[in-house]
Amino acid sequence: MEYSLKDKNGGKAYSFKEIKLNGVTIGVFAGNRGYNPDHDILIKYKEDGKRVRTPKHIHWVIDVLIKKEHNKELTLRFLRYLRDMYDRVKGFESKQDRDKCELTETTYEKLKEFEELNRYGEYSVEFIGHLIELMIKMEKNMPPENPARVFKELIDSMLKEKDIFVIVSKATQKR
Repeated sequence: MEYSLKDKNGGKAYSFKEIKLNGVTIGVFAGNRGYNPDHDILIKYKEDGKRVRTPKHIHWVIDVLIKKEHNKELTLRFLRYLRDMYDRVKGFESKQDRDKCELTETTYEKLKEFEELNRYGEYSVEFIGHLIELMIKMEKNMPPENPARVFKELIDSMLKEKDIFVIVSKATQKR
């Protein structure tokens, strides 16, 4: 996958890993920010027939809220799975680890119980799971004295079933 850089030279960036799902490809690119820039990643995705996009928290949050309207119990279980995943997933430990970019928490077997949720919203649970596992790895690339907590606080708000204004505010806050 490639995307155009926003610099004056008109360069392009190329993914070092692609995750192909049903009708969508997630591209993982080398980043250059955070506590250790060699561990940083950028995430982009491309749905068949559409342009390359950058996922934002608000995108998957809206989708999960739609799923919750149709199957509250299963969606809350899925959210608990994602929240527990936050504690299990580690940040990248080296540039080589980043370049391998192994995702262990979002295998088909681990997400199978949530498949019914694919009937609602735009995104599959596999797509959401992969995005979130990658976002957790990104978030854990922050300095220990200033850790990122956006995902953790957002998922906690959703599990506590906070009102829509709290959830949207957390999903759209800038770091």
